[in-house]
Amino acid sequence: MAKGKIPSRILLVEGKDDMHVMKKLCEHHEVPECFVIENKEGVTNVLEAFEAEIASPEKDCVGILIDADTDLPARWDSIKSILTRRGYTEMLSSPHPNGTIINQEDKPTIGIWLMPNNHLPGELEDFIAFLVPQRESNPLWNYAKQCLDGLPDAEERYPEQDRSKAHVHTWLAWQKEPGKPLGQALTARYINADAPNAKQLIEWLKSLFINSSTELSI
Repeated sequence: MAKGKIPSRILLVEGKDDMHVMKKLCEHHEVPECFVIENKEGVTNVLEAFEAEIASPEKDCVGILIDADTDLPARWDSIKSILTRRGYTEMLSSPHPNGTIINQEDKPTIGIWLMPNNHLPGELEDFIAFLVPQRESNPLWNYAKQCLDGLPDAEERYPEQDRSKAHVHTWLAWQKEPGKPLGQALTARYINADAPNAKQLIEWLKSLFINSSTELSI
């Protein structure tokens, strides 16, 4: 992309970990650099930017990748409200399990991915958990869970919705190079970029930005 040129295709994410994970997955799967990834530092900022980008005449494709958190239907309704205000009429009742793509004439193509997998509540680390090699039989992964289970209630200082974050980062602390951030952990292959959930996300991304005439609907 030429310096100073406004990108016509953009993926909005809510944190630096999301941005680095997406960049590393794209590098691994050799996704063409035909869009930009922007970290908006928080879900509220992402949703505000999402609405602004949809309204921009320079945009032909806008993607959003955010955590479902504890209430996926509520998160979906907030996105639907934005799209309705911006004149989108082909609305889905719920997210497509493979990632949602909405095409409407004379409007930017819209892509929506709710972490971890469009149908479960959760966050980025729940998605990363799906990429842990041989997770069910991985001794360190299972031992990290046992450690969290064994914490006295008074010492469990993280909120329950962040348990997956505590689990993933405890497990990463025990790798050959302890404590790598999520993007670097992908590069180091502690996390499997070829896991089915990673490939599903990449296929959505390719459909959105490389072949945006593809529409996924309920």
